Amino acid sequence: MLRKIYVGLALCLFFISIFLGIDRFAHHKSHRFSLDKITATHRSSYDWDIPPLSEEQQSELHQILSQKFTYYSKGSQAYVFISEDKKYILKFLKQQKLCPNSWLSAIPLSFNPYYQERLFKQKKRNSTFSACKTAYQELKDQTGLIYVHINNAPDLRQKVTIWDKNGQQHTVDIDQTSFYVQKRAQLIYSRISELMHNKDIDGAKRVISSVFSLIDYLGKNGVVDNDPILRKNFGLIDDVAVQIDIGKLRIDPLRRQNLSYKKEVASITHSFKIWLEKNYPELSAHYQDCLDKICSVNSTY
Repeated sequence: MLRKIYVGLALCLFFISIFLGIDRFAHHKSHRFSLDKITATHRSSYDWDIPPLSEEQQSELHQILSQKFTYYSKGSQAYVFISEDKKYILKFLKQQKLCPNSWLSAIPLSFNPYYQERLFKQKKRNSTFSACKTAYQELKDQTGLIYVHINNAPDLRQKVTIWDKNGQQHTVDIDQTSFYVQKRAQLIYSRISELMHNKDIDGAKRVISSVFSLIDYLGKNGVVDNDPILRKNFGLIDDVAVQIDIGKLRIDPLRRQNLSYKKEVASITHSFKIWLEKNYPELSAHYQDCLDKICSVNSTY
């Protein structure tokens, strides 16, 4: 009898290992880009609805998405493509980061690691979607956003042509993805370097002032970002600072009241300060003036 129990347990473990192996193979067999990596599988929710566009906005978005888009880069949350005219960025949220990859995640057992992963990804998905919606509705000008689409719903009824990193062309049913469109921004450090190369010190100072103005605006409006890295997550549109990474934004009403962000500005901009001191020390005084101004209790930035 005992022997039968051992044999049964061994067979059970054997078949479980086979299923795990097949599941792992099915979901990790390819590291290349494919449409399933951006195709949304989550259920649509009222929580993620975006207000309908005006006719003028619809026309503008249709014209933008009528262009071909080429692979530009990728981040932790999205695949990034750039338009033919180089004016717009199209970001598809990575579905594997937001949705469970395995059918085993449907087994609601506390000791099931796939189920725990499902819970973690659901929390991450909700946080990411909330950040995108908040950025679009509350911070459109400060993020350069044109449009945000979260729900897997037929809002646009348009297909978009993209070229992936390997030069493969894909036709995307844009409504079946979670994506957002932004105006293309130039990175802050490279723009300052360009201005200083052309001996436009006043232009470089205006950029620095704009960066601090943006930080002040976001702080006064209670915006919280767990990853405020100026070098890669902020940029410039027509030399006006914007936040280009929106996936972790949220608004904290208490932060609006206590102005606690003023205590954080020095640390947020510390790397920026070091970079300026090393490369363009003639801009350091202006940086310090901006910092002192924003940190003042009676700041009127």
